[in-house]
Amino acid sequence: MLGTGGEVRILGPVEVCGPYGRAVLTGARQRSIVAVLALRAGTPVPVDRLVDVLWGEDPPRTAVRSLHSHVARVRQALADCGLPGALMTKPGGYQLDASVDAVTFERTRDLSLWRGEPLAGTELFGWGRAEIDRLRDQRIAALETYWGERLDRRNAVEELERLVVGHPTRERLVGLLMRALHLGGRHADALEVFRRLRHRLADELGADPGPDITALHTAILRRDPSLHSARPAQLPARAGHFTGRAAEFASLAGLPPIIVVSGVAGVGKTTFAVEWARRVADRFPDGQVFLDLQRLTPAQALTEMLHSLGVPADRVPADPSATYRTLLHGKRVLILLDDVRRARDVLPLVPGDQGNLLLITSRDTLSALGTHHAVHTISLGLLSEPEAHDLFADILGASRVHAEPGATAELVVHCGRLPLALRIAAARLAIRPGRRIADLVRELTRNDPLDVLSVDGDDRTVRTVFASAHRTLSPQAARLFRVLGEHPGASFPADLADAMGPGLDELVASHLVGEVGNGRYALHDLIRLFARQSGDLGDGVERLLDRYLTIAHAAGEVLNPRHDLVTRPRCDDLPFTEDRVEVLACLDAERDNMLHMIRLAARSGLHRETWQLAYLLTGYFEARGNWAARVEQCEHAVAAARALGDQRAEAEMLRGQGIALQMTSRIAEAMVVQRQALALVREAGDLRGEARLHNNIANAHSELREFDLALDSYRAAMDVHGAAGDEVGVALARRNLGYTYVRMGRPELAVEPLFAALETFRAKENLRLEAATLMSLGNAFHRLADLEPALRYFGDALRISREITDDRFEADALTGLGVTQLALGDPAVARECLTAALVVCRALGDGHREASTLRDLADAELALGDLAAARDHLTAALEARTQAPDGFEQARAHRTFADLEGRSGRWTEAARHLAAWLRTLAG
Repeated sequence: MLGTGGEVRILGPVEVCGPYGRAVLTGARQRSIVAVLALRAGTPVPVDRLVDVLWGEDPPRTAVRSLHSHVARVRQALADCGLPGALMTKPGGYQLDASVDAVTFERTRDLSLWRGEPLAGTELFGWGRAEIDRLRDQRIAALETYWGERLDRRNAVEELERLVVGHPTRERLVGLLMRALHLGGRHADALEVFRRLRHRLADELGADPGPDITALHTAILRRDPSLHSARPAQLPARAGHFTGRAAEFASLAGLPPIIVVSGVAGVGKTTFAVEWARRVADRFPDGQVFLDLQRLTPAQALTEMLHSLGVPADRVPADPSATYRTLLHGKRVLILLDDVRRARDVLPLVPGDQGNLLLITSRDTLSALGTHHAVHTISLGLLSEPEAHDLFADILGASRVHAEPGATAELVVHCGRLPLALRIAAARLAIRPGRRIADLVRELTRNDPLDVLSVDGDDRTVRTVFASAHRTLSPQAARLFRVLGEHPGASFPADLADAMGPGLDELVASHLVGEVGNGRYALHDLIRLFARQSGDLGDGVERLLDRYLTIAHAAGEVLNPRHDLVTRPRCDDLPFTEDRVEVLACLDAERDNMLHMIRLAARSGLHRETWQLAYLLTGYFEARGNWAARVEQCEHAVAAARALGDQRAEAEMLRGQGIALQMTSRIAEAMVVQRQALALVREAGDLRGEARLHNNIANAHSELREFDLALDSYRAAMDVHGAAGDEVGVALARRNLGYTYVRMGRPELAVEPLFAALETFRAKENLRLEAATLMSLGNAFHRLADLEPALRYFGDALRISREITDDRFEADALTGLGVTQLALGDPAVARECLTAALVVCRALGDGHREASTLRDLADAELALGDLAAARDHLTAALEARTQAPDGFEQARAHRTFADLEGRSGRWTEAARHLAAWLRTLAG
């Protein structure tokens, strides 16, 4: 758009006004160029279209060259008046970015923008002439609307007569003159106007007057009293600033007879409805009625409607609905009913015929209205981020917003893109010009936003509009609303709300809860805050936690029934069956919420629920990873168990914390908490717990490449598992022992314990540990250079991992297949496998596996001769190692990088990576 103070005016003589004054446009050609570009402001106009409109069907051969010359002069004239860059060259044409009075008029119907004939002083052909005719029609239509609302003015007849002289066959205009004459007691003159129209149509067009004006003629002949009914013009003023909603406006292009605009409190329903009603008001020449139904009964509303249509208070009949429909029959009236609560309040106000339009705003969807009438419903959502930014800038001023873009973005987030909140925030800043946007952001951060988002002297605050919606809820829905307000996640499933009690449909209909897709629902951030303040919660948090504990327990019984410290009664309304894939999909959807619920339980002092929920999710994290979140869960759980004095629970959650720390490459920390847990289980005489901790400590030693210590701990684990009679535990320690032999470079020692473990896991039908053992066998045979069995074992492991949807094992199996295919001399297949593994690793959030897979991928790219791809992978691998340190793997990456740089002839870089390789190995 043009800069400050700049405007192109085409509703009269063409002119451009800029900061330095009026542009000097020499001759009709320059004015014509400005005019036609202004008609398509913001859009490129092709050169051939410009030639057509400027020279017509027979342009001279020099037309294009002449056009370029004129454009250059226009561009200079615009620059001279302070508007450089307004006229731009685009591929194949030109574009004018401009504020144009005609565009403003189309939006506002402000007749004061007209200064004479449109595009005066230009010479146009073809579509340019058609545009002039279109603008003339728009002006006369606006004048018809203007005088249709002012027929009782003294000068109405005089002005309408002048307009009819210029447009003698325009029936709506002639009809307005007839009405004005009739209302002024000049009945014969009104009939004479109709007679002249009829003769003129017959003489010039061979046609008769249309049915609407013929019916008006008949009504004047009969002195019909309905002609004296009022033509109300009650629409409120437009909001000072309006942005967005283009799609919603477009959906109303067909003027459906009944429209319901619904949405959350504060989303701008009334603003939207008034804006649209103003845009289409000229299509309803018989008037526009506005009623606020918040405090009116249906009977009172009907009486007010009759008053608006000209029925005196002492003439309201016993059956007002029949009179209402009679008065509206054959008319075109727009009726805007604001803040409707229930469908039954609207039913008596539905017009009898479809020439009228009923526009309704409501916080409820009023779905019951659709059982009686055809209803077009628009559900207004929050503004998009750009729309919210634009609205804020329009109100406060672009200069202040542009000066603090970061603070503005934060403010939009704090206001939740809710129009009312944005308007209040802008108003607070507008009354204090020296205040920074960042200051208001700090106030919102440090205080209750519902208190901050208010303006002195205005009782329409965010809190009050939410409260008015809340007051209409049933007691059951109000209780559910309060409980859901405590849900800490971004969204929740329908079954959770249903388990908390009835009322979800009512909350959705009132837009206090919104559906976000896939059967999930959410509360706007400000509404959630209001919900938490809206009454006594009672046992709401405990009920929420109980639902999540029920789900986690049922899921754990499917994923890993060995985790049996917590028992709960069976539940019939679970959101999944006992299918492992279905269970994991459910927990995937609730993964973030589980961590939020553990935080909520810890914050609420519900210690038992805190550790139990973390404990019951063990099997899920074994399958899915996301170990960083698991570390935090276990930290809360350990603290909760200690607060309860429950040493068994504390030991178990320390063990879980140690595993999560190890999986995030925090192995030294993992060793500390595992040994704390070991001391607790020994004190309690828990042999099974002791054996499992020996196994975990051995794993940590193995990752630290302290192999002798690892072997000792695995043997201790086997001994204690054996003493406890735990065959699966013994087999698990054997599997891990074999895995460590492979890491030590002694694969020949790994085969026997791995086959023994595999036999036990198959006998016990433990698919997960069977897959883990098959992968270790694959690694052992790969190290033994016996690659065909290695491929077979990795393939079997991949099949089982996918069958049980264990992402971590799937990633490992794909990696094993990739490195084995590379050893077999098929780097292309290796790259496919490793690329697939990388995708899974990243979904897991497993930095260690991601870094290792990237290094293996670099080997495959080197074998394929793609040095650039290899370099990218190695760079990413070393970057990932900063978050998941492993000296041995980091050294391998540097060694491969040195080989790559040597092949590229970059000897200095090769030497640097060799030095880093040696340093890492030594360290």
